[in-house]
Amino acid sequence: MCRDPLIELMQDQVRLDGLLFSNDAKVISVMSHILKSFSIEAEVHSELKVALDAVTRRHLDAVIVDWNGADPTRVVRDARKSSANRTSTIVAMVDRDSETHALLVGANFMIHKPVDLDHARQCMRAAYGTMLQQRRRSARVSVDIPVLARVADLGTFEARISDMSVTGVALHFKEPLPLGRDVSLAVKLPGTESLIRVTGNIVNVNSAGRAGIRLSFVPDEDLGLLEKWLAAELAKLELAELPAEDQRARDRSSVSSPRNGQTNTN
Repeated sequence: MCRDPLIELMQDQVRLDGLLFSNDAKVISVMSHILKSFSIEAEVHSELKVALDAVTRRHLDAVIVDWNGADPTRVVRDARKSSANRTSTIVAMVDRDSETHALLVGANFMIHKPVDLDHARQCMRAAYGTMLQQRRRSARVSVDIPVLARVADLGTFEARISDMSVTGVALHFKEPLPLGRDVSLAVKLPGTESLIRVTGNIVNVNSAGRAGIRLSFVPDEDLGLLEKWLAAELAKLELAELPAEDQRARDRSSVSSPRNGQTNTN
């Protein structure tokens, strides 16, 4: 199996979420294999109503749409209209007759059918770079942090945070919680001694206990700590994306002092 150095570098640092909309067994088989190799956790849906609900309620890094499915245009347009996915990377699986239409509707990349594994992987690698760029802009960092979450009118629950940004967190509970509840958290940022306190509202849920929290209040001091931590984590991500020779160049520049041409040998 061909190993991709960029993917290997990123897999431990970035978890991407996706949706695959298709009812074609071959498409689902090929794309599921490829998405797994890129560490994209993708929901697979063949029913239009379920797919529309997902693209309007959940943030998705990638939306892959089979243009031979039921009303693919609506899936893409609803994703583009939603606040959660208006900038998500959309990949259309097309034949020659539907290529132009998919681009006009809002697809960023295309995979031509019939699906060839190598061609599909090459296209997804290009799309993956765009997803990473967008992830940096949204500054959502994957984590695994145990917390106690105080949920309004329901009490305190054990949960885990799977990703964080300055605007929201993804929480995983042992059972589903209702939409609209306020949630308070005290979070110890990984790799630091910083404890921040945040308050938010549950804006999306699923049956597995995942809850998306939109932050409504973070004290100024805690917000500063969160922003500093996110910046450091994203800097690591950017370094991981650099080719090896660029990393070596950066390392050399970090030990070379611009003053008087001196070199730091400590």
